[in-house]
Amino acid sequence: MTTFKRDLISDIEIIERLLLKCKSNISTSSFRRIISNLKKNGVIAYESGVLELKYNDTEIPRHLSHKNIENLRLFFSIKLNMNYAKFSKNNDPFNHLEFNIFAYAINTNNKSSELVYSLHFDRHIGTTPSKEVHPMYHFQFGGHKLKEKNIDYGQALFFDAPRISYHPMDFILGLDFVLSNFFPNIWEALKREGSYINIIKKYQGYFMKPYYQSIGNSFDRSLPQNWDAKSIYPQLIG
Repeated sequence: MTTFKRDLISDIEIIERLLLKCKSNISTSSFRRIISNLKKNGVIAYESGVLELKYNDTEIPRHLSHKNIENLRLFFSIKLNMNYAKFSKNNDPFNHLEFNIFAYAINTNNKSSELVYSLHFDRHIGTTPSKEVHPMYHFQFGGHKLKEKNIDYGQALFFDAPRISYHPMDFILGLDFVLSNFFPNIWEALKREGSYINIIKKYQGYFMKPYYQSIGNSFDRSLPQNWDAKSIYPQLIG
């Protein structure tokens, strides 16, 4: 087992303990599943299953499309496969990366109506040409989870575009993204823990730094691009 994988397992275990310390309504069974995947596989690959995050009454976001809701739940899942040889050379290491953020709630004005929110992030691996810009790593509103529910779209209109460029995230950075955007109280509590701050800084260095450095270095041809800047940010000119 590589040092990176041993450290990853340890870091996931630390975050699991910190979440329990925060008394969050977050099921940590997915943490055990990822750790089990990492211990069994020779490669760095895992699936989290669906991680459920429940809102209590004090955490309900203020700015929602619907005011009268109950039983608001948010879910997060990730599937990842990584090439350690590329990672160790500071190159784009991901063979596969996708995660979904989706939420369900009950409309109290019409309890037969389930409300749905869905956000999808992935690494583009398609070979079919696309006229619309298609960054290698991108967010997209809706995605498969919205289609699976076969909901009545009513007055809402959805496009595939835009696919919004964003740096890749493993489970640790993905969870931090979810908490910072949807559970800010838990996120603030975690940031008071030095071990959490150190872990996030480490993984930002692994995955954010080379991504943004490659984009920045594309403006000076004398500087190296460890990742292909045009593929991760296709709007770059030149």
